[in-house]
Amino acid sequence: MANTVFESKASWAGGLKLNLQSRNHKWVVDEPEILGGTDQGPNPVELVLGGLASCVGVLVSLYAPAHKVELKDFQVHVEGDLDLDGFQELAQVRPGFSEIRYKVEIQSDSPNENIDSLLRHINRICPVKDTLSGVDVLSQNSLVAK
Repeated sequence: MANTVFESKASWAGGLKLNLQSRNHKWVVDEPEILGGTDQGPNPVELVLGGLASCVGVLVSLYAPAHKVELKDFQVHVEGDLDLDGFQELAQVRPGFSEIRYKVEIQSDSPNENIDSLLRHINRICPVKDTLSGVDVLSQNSLVAK
């Protein structure tokens, strides 16, 4: 299958708030008040964590039948360590996450070996996890003067 291009667009809404759009879906991104925002939406790093959580969740739902796992319910918990001094240039530390952890909690009567097989499979094929493991991010900035 050929590469598929996915895209999102962010438009400034004043302050630290942005309006995001992907296809026909729209949402607001903002920083918490403690970081100078108005807390009207998740911030960019929370969206990264949410992207991982939702990708893992979609894959659990998609591949559970193939692994003979009958889902009653599940949750995906994601957390990451970020030193705010990095992007604020207050210290010589990485500006991004130093570590991201996720945990999947599945409620099922299926055998544990089936659930383990499902989770190993997802860990191996998750596109967002793979992307976070390292991909070149290219800046194609342009200046539009009015």
